Amino acid sequence: MSEFLRVERKGPVATLWIDRQPKMNTMTVAMRNEFPGIFAGLEADEGVRVVVVRGAGGKAFSAGGDVAEFLTLAPADLEQWGDTLTSAERFRKPVVAAIDGYTMGAGLELAVACDFRIATLRSEFAFPEVRLGMIPGSGGTQRALRLIGMTRAKLFMMTGQRISAERAEAWGLITQAVANDKLDEAVDALTGELAERAPLALRTLKTVLNRGADAPLETALELERKAYAWLRSTHDYEEGVKAFVEKRPPKYRGR
Repeated sequence: MSEFLRVERKGPVATLWIDRQPKMNTMTVAMRNEFPGIFAGLEADEGVRVVVVRGAGGKAFSAGGDVAEFLTLAPADLEQWGDTLTSAERFRKPVVAAIDGYTMGAGLELAVACDFRIATLRSEFAFPEVRLGMIPGSGGTQRALRLIGMTRAKLFMMTGQRISAERAEAWGLITQAVANDKLDEAVDALTGELAERAPLALRTLKTVLNRGADAPLETALELERKAYAWLRSTHDYEEGVKAFVEKRPPKYRGR
């Protein structure tokens, strides 16, 4: 792991820190290339139930990519680099982006690849790429479009404007906007709740939601039915039902 990315563990919650504070946590190509391996390691760790992605320093989640590197890359390199940030979406456990400060360009693309986005009110969001003669290239156009709709997506991306956390919440770009001093509390509350849920059910639900969103309705419903039926064969399904009937807390094992 590079000097700019680190993972901390606290019980079932792992926090992936982006820590390049002198550069507003902008991400180099080398940093991007580390995300698949980091998420693969967290996937394999059965003790990890939830992952939080945060930017260090309180000024930026990530202000984007390291623009100084852009002209050193060939078109073939650029075609592939966006896939590294998709690691958060491919990851089968819940991922929460804890946002405090500027979240721009590739930083916002990473955030929208996460399952939840909780942001302080002082945070600001933008896809400024059009101002540099380019477009978002790491999933931003398509994920943001699906979150906020075509009308807002065109206004947001084709002008490169910045929006506040309040507007981002109203548009559906983020899950929740909280007071500047309440971010830790809100993230802990959400991750604590997620960590208590059955891991297999969460993993299956994430897949059904992500895969079903753009599928024809009948196909998505078939996916849901088959996923539900498969869960019936697991320990966690049986444990959840028994715990409910016996009026006791469930003990999920991810099996």
